[in-house]
Amino acid sequence: MANIAEFDFDEGKLRLDPYQSSHQLHIGDKFYKLDTKGAVVRKTLSCGLPISMALPARAFEGVAARAIEDENGKVMVSLELRHRDPELSVPLLFANDMTDVAADWHSWSRLMKLPMLILDIAGNPTPVQRMLGQIMLEEPWERRKRITTPRYRPNFLRRRQQGVVSTVTKISASEIIARR
Repeated sequence: MANIAEFDFDEGKLRLDPYQSSHQLHIGDKFYKLDTKGAVVRKTLSCGLPISMALPARAFEGVAARAIEDENGKVMVSLELRHRDPELSVPLLFANDMTDVAADWHSWSRLMKLPMLILDIAGNPTPVQRMLGQIMLEEPWERRKRITTPRYRPNFLRRRQQGVVSTVTKISASEIIARR
């Protein structure tokens, strides 16, 4: 079931649920259809030609958060699927409750398999490092250099000394054939 949302700029509130299967959103002359695989953006060009673009999830840079302060000092946070072309970025959330924003930001990032980004005043994205409390989560480094060619000996065999062969005793014998 698709969620059809109409964004009202006067009210300033929009929230697309990350766990709903698909969304449809109208903002001005743009129409967005969004699911976890990507988005479809439809708009009308200045010459009057309607255009529709299907964007897979990997076409987006990440899920970006931007804090905007109005003249009254009220902070509004927006989440969007950030695209290199600002016309193709898809808005996901406008809210002033930071706990809801953080939960949706993490959920959208995980579901779309995109990094979490913070936008500065100029609009430049900065990736957020994954943190667990005060500990930063990263991919572990490989502990040992793996040698794939078999001509090299393993490390523990390199340390061993080669053995010395003692005197060799030669054994000679003849074959015994039984006759009837």
